[in-house]
Amino acid sequence: MFYFFSLILISASLFGSSAFAPSKLCKKCHPLIYKEYSQSMHKKSSIYNDPVHKAIWLKHPLRKKSEYECAVCHTPSDTSLIKALKEKKPALPKPNEIQMNEPIGCATCHRIESIERHTKQNSNVYSQKRKYYYAAKNGKRVDKVLKFQSKSSFFGLTHDIEGSPFHTIDYSNGGFSDGKICLGCHDHKRNEKKLAICSMDIKKSGKDRNNCITCHMPQVQGSFTTIVKSRTHAYHGFAGLHTNPGLLSKSIDLKAKSGDKGLSITIANRADHKLFAHPLRLAQLRVQIDRNGETIKLEPVNFFTILGKGGKPAMPWSADSILKQNVIKAHEKRRIDIAFTPRKGDEVHVTLGYYIVNPKAAKKLGITRKDLMTFRTLVSRSFLF
Repeated sequence: MFYFFSLILISASLFGSSAFAPSKLCKKCHPLIYKEYSQSMHKKSSIYNDPVHKAIWLKHPLRKKSEYECAVCHTPSDTSLIKALKEKKPALPKPNEIQMNEPIGCATCHRIESIERHTKQNSNVYSQKRKYYYAAKNGKRVDKVLKFQSKSSFFGLTHDIEGSPFHTIDYSNGGFSDGKICLGCHDHKRNEKKLAICSMDIKKSGKDRNNCITCHMPQVQGSFTTIVKSRTHAYHGFAGLHTNPGLLSKSIDLKAKSGDKGLSITIANRADHKLFAHPLRLAQLRVQIDRNGETIKLEPVNFFTILGKGGKPAMPWSADSILKQNVIKAHEKRRIDIAFTPRKGDEVHVTLGYYIVNPKAAKKLGITRKDLMTFRTLVSRSFLF
């Protein structure tokens, strides 16, 4: 118990210095979750750790106006910056502890009380209760507010522990079980010209029980805390195109067969949102045929969004239209007909992959990191004809 009370004292000093408790404090009791979080884009969302976000910000017209509006979603833990924005004061990101190490911290997400829906973009409403966090219990909403309890038994030889000695846990917030808590930032974004430059276009299926959390934060092996042991915990690396894309590949299926027009490839998207929604992404369908020791590579099929102004490609903040968009929608089965006739004995390899940044866009933004412009495989299947 001395360990618990020592941490409580540390907790009090750290909580007092910030509107949100530092994530390093959470590491004491949630080491596996903290380790996953450390590799996530939530921890790397500021201009100091995300080169794509930095490249966009350096060219954004709001930079000259000292209005870092991106902070609302990219660095909400930096409450001083958020306050300056609200007060219409100069607000530019600085290389402080929060920007560098936890622009979106553990406490920031777990204090989201509700989501306000707006046309331009949604917003998070944060609880003002300190040391009071929302969560789901085994992935489900429970009408229970859990406070720390330690009960002795067998004459003080054993202790039954419930809850946390550092904060209250509220399991009654449905947003943490149905995934809606993510939609404050991950739903849509319109620019000043009212163009939806990024939209997930979420579409729920009647029988589908999946949501943002079940897909992007699935249950994985390991206890969620060192205080009360559990077999699994929700993955806090936040599976996405940057981190652990293999978890997302389970929502995509590929099929190939001979069709009237040659080779027919079907991409089935079982996700509740369209694939590759970010306008900087470039996805590709690649097909390779192995035939009697010969390798035949077919022309890739691209999936992308091109934003424009005056009929020409434009940056997201100045675009007034979508020149072209052929991304795969939620629950869509997209058939791609390729003018190539497979023969008996052909082995057809089909791969759906992506670039974090479309190489053409990367050049305009001055992005040079090769890993951001390297083709990454999402799903790959082989078929014998």
